[in-house]
Amino acid sequence: MLEHLLHEYLPVVIHIIEIIGIFIIVTGALKAFKDYLIAFFKDGNTSELRHDLGTAMVTGLEFKMAAEILRTVVVRTWQEVAMLGAIVVIREILFFFINRDIKEHNSENNTHNNSTNKKISGIKIERD
Repeated sequence: MLEHLLHEYLPVVIHIIEIIGIFIIVTGALKAFKDYLIAFFKDGNTSELRHDLGTAMVTGLEFKMAAEILRTVVVRTWQEVAMLGAIVVIREILFFFINRDIKEHNSENNTHNNSTNKKISGIKIERD
């Protein structure tokens, strides 16, 4: 009975979670593109765009990864296990590099903001 329910409804849940991940990535990309166009025609400052797009991609990939983990419940053959393993490895590599870029961007901005604050006021201001 439980196995029947899993095989009946779990694929639907998996697809819903994947659609959520795709939606997050697409809306993040569209927002970044809109912000890019605005920045391009105004002041040319696009430093935050990469961070925002990377955050959307990481969040979307986390949803896609959750769907893959759920998919392991209904796997039937070793070939499907190998395919899922390869997908998980590829997504983890993407997640790692995107997350690293986001952290580097944050540390660069914090360093730049701290040095700017010191030059302006002579007082170090801590930001949260």
